[in-house]
Amino acid sequence: MKKKKHRKLFIVGVVTWVLLSFILFCQNTDSNLLVFCTFVLSPFTRGSMRLIDAPHVENSAGTEQLKEAILPTVMQQNLQLEESWADKVIRGLWVGLASSDMLSSYLQKAKKDYIAINLYRVTYTGHWTKQKDKKKLLCQLKQQKLLKTLTGSEEPFASLGWRKLVPQQPLEQAISGRYRTCAVVSSAGAILNSSLGREIDSHDAVLRFNAAPTEGYENDVGSKTTIRIINSQIMADPQHRFADSHLYKNVTLVAWDPGPYSGNLEAWYKNPDYDLFTAYVERRKRSPSQPFYILHPDFLWNLWDILQSNTEENVHPNPPSSGFIGIVLMMSICENLDIYEFIPSKRHTTLCHYYEKYHDLACTLGAYHPLFYEKLFIRRMTKVSLDELMTKGKVTLPGFSQITCSGQQV
Repeated sequence: MKKKKHRKLFIVGVVTWVLLSFILFCQNTDSNLLVFCTFVLSPFTRGSMRLIDAPHVENSAGTEQLKEAILPTVMQQNLQLEESWADKVIRGLWVGLASSDMLSSYLQKAKKDYIAINLYRVTYTGHWTKQKDKKKLLCQLKQQKLLKTLTGSEEPFASLGWRKLVPQQPLEQAISGRYRTCAVVSSAGAILNSSLGREIDSHDAVLRFNAAPTEGYENDVGSKTTIRIINSQIMADPQHRFADSHLYKNVTLVAWDPGPYSGNLEAWYKNPDYDLFTAYVERRKRSPSQPFYILHPDFLWNLWDILQSNTEENVHPNPPSSGFIGIVLMMSICENLDIYEFIPSKRHTTLCHYYEKYHDLACTLGAYHPLFYEKLFIRRMTKVSLDELMTKGKVTLPGFSQITCSGQQV
């Protein structure tokens, strides 16, 4: 019995030694072999990642003790191997050459599931067109005149008295020509430790998203906010304190909720993803001087159509991300815009947002939103120094007013 026990201990010791040696090897290898390392180590790390990085789990002393109990220190450090799938994709995005085949099996399965569910009843009838060059992509976006906000003249809103409720001028008309330089600031965790704050604040206008704060993060994200795009969940969920939080005051607000692909506004009003309409009416009555717009669902789904028409494979039949929406919105009102960490820099991380502790690679490459395809689309439209993209996560695009196109529709 003792021999058998010693033999088992010996085998366990050998396996542990081999595993730790392999981890040390992976820690010092290149990105291509990291993908192989992740595959080999995933049975040992993936379950722990789910436990350690579960939503709403605070990074408390208790959690840290749990980490120590689950994994030896060297393996904790190599939980970053979970990112190696993303690392390969992001390196491809940097040069504009990436495929969804590079995505982890988890993200590929999420895409297949969303296509099967087709929650918004997307019935795309267009066709993929041969890959366009940068100029043609920019012209396609410009010629579509995508930006569209509710005017209050649409039913059922007209019957509800919204003509007097919404701002008199549509967003594009109200702001057009005001901003020469604009910054679009992603909420990605990768912007931490970037020291980009001063550069971001130097722009005429700065766009931020949802509940992204500046206080306490000024060195990395700046302090200026001109426009804030918010999804309907921000307005409906009490935890975001939309009615009284300072985040949503003294800025131009632009809200969105997808609505059905069919464009049926009656159906949308009766059954939005989250009830943004009640909060909108209350806000407009309480603060009528604050510019506050709701994006028309046509804007979102026409943008999705353009993305699909320029993608050879099927993309997620879900609305575009706030980031992609914000970029196209700012192209409509700015002469030039700098976009930070939409395409991740070398600081890329599993951290979803710089101001939260929740980790999920889907926040970078997309499970619900077609983020991977959006990032590839934006990369194809821009020419940028690889060094600047890798170190700053920064790409630059011209506004539509600076793009000259032929009369022919692209």
